[in-house]
Amino acid sequence: MAATASKTENGSAMEKTVSKDTDAVSDQIATLRADVAALTELVGEITSRHGREARSRVDAAAHDLKDRANHAVHDARDRTEEALREAGRRAAEFEDNTRGSIQSNPFQAVGIAAAVGFLMGYLGSRR
Repeated sequence: MAATASKTENGSAMEKTVSKDTDAVSDQIATLRADVAALTELVGEITSRHGREARSRVDAAAHDLKDRANHAVHDARDRTEEALREAGRRAAEFEDNTRGSIQSNPFQAVGIAAAVGFLMGYLGSRR
């Protein structure tokens, strides 16, 4: 009977030890779950922040590119307008020079016009 009581006490002590170990493992698992949840939240926040920063950089680059494109268009328009003004000025100058030459040498102008007309008629009839 003494042996049976000793076995019962040993069994009860083992059950208490197993129960304590089970509780400790359960507590560690709960701690791990909380840590994993905290890490998941932290990774989400970091990812979100990096996403916002990347979007901000892309928006800034797009704005810069748009500004540079607008500047290039305005520069091209200004150069084109200047070239048109220069072409108009040269055409007016050529017209004035031609008019002055015709007025100072009218017979020579008629002769040149007749020669050009004859040449155009000749080239046109060769088809």
